[in-house]
Amino acid sequence: MSMFASLFSRTKQEKKAKVLILGLAAAGKTTLTKYLRYGEFQSDTIPTIGQNIDSLEYEGWKITTIDVAGQQDFRFLWDAHYPGTSAVIFVIDAADLETLPEARDILKKHVFNNPQLSEAPVLVIANKQDLDGAVEAPLLIQLLGLHLEMQDRTFAVFDASILYGSGIVEAFTWVVNQLEMDKK
Repeated sequence: MSMFASLFSRTKQEKKAKVLILGLAAAGKTTLTKYLRYGEFQSDTIPTIGQNIDSLEYEGWKITTIDVAGQQDFRFLWDAHYPGTSAVIFVIDAADLETLPEARDILKKHVFNNPQLSEAPVLVIANKQDLDGAVEAPLLIQLLGLHLEMQDRTFAVFDASILYGSGIVEAFTWVVNQLEMDKK
């Protein structure tokens, strides 16, 4: 195969990615998934029982999103989706201070200390910024210990309100930029 043919075949390859969307129950995972698909908040969202698998195209990428239920009884399902994950989005209800310690522990156990996800960039979405008392990204990084846990990992934390669509495009664009960098 000539050098030109080799270069041409590489540029023609489809860009595909598997993005795993995790977090505690009611953090906004399914709402995020629907927002990514439809480009706006969908009011008919119900809590996920099991998982929702969807696909979308963004910036030339065919992305499969897997939103897995966050209730404790369903977290065993997460394990099946770790292999082949290109990126992880962990959604946190930043206005629910009582669940932050549990979110930190789950994030550490299932993402940071998970060898199957060690190469995957991690996006943490500090959702529900439209609510009073929501913790913004800089403080959330400290409360979750990300500044300590993620020293050798690629991660970002974005403030968002999925309800109003703020921060979602910027956050998802960060994920796609990480996929592009990994593709090179």
